[in-house]
Amino acid sequence: MNLGALLILELVILFSFIITSIFMFIPKKNDTVHKIFFSLAIALSVLVTAINATSLPSNFVTQIILSWLGLIPAAIGVIIAVAKGKPNTVAKLLVMFTSVYGAACYLFLF
Repeated sequence: MNLGALLILELVILFSFIITSIFMFIPKKNDTVHKIFFSLAIALSVLVTAINATSLPSNFVTQIILSWLGLIPAAIGVIIAVAKGKPNTVAKLLVMFTSVYGAACYLFLF
C-alpha cells in the first residue's frame, strides 16, 4: 500500500523535473530564471536519490551505495556553476543526468 503512494510521489517528482528541465534550457534574457530552475533541478535530483536510497532494504548495501553515488555528477555540476558564476550547459546536463539516473534506478534497475 505504501509503495503505491511512493510511486505516485515519484511520478509527480519526475513530472516536475521534466517541466524544470524544459524551462532550464529555454533561452531567457534573465539569468535569475536559469539559476532558480537549476537550483530546483538539483533539489529534485537529491529528493529522487534520497527516495531511491531509503526505499531499498537495508541488506541491499551495494544498490544503496550506487544510488547515493549518482549524486556525484550533480555535485560536479554545482562546482562548475559556482566556478563560472552562472549555470552553463555542461552543469545543466550533469544535473539532468543525475535526475535521470536516480529515476532509472528507482523505477527500473533496483
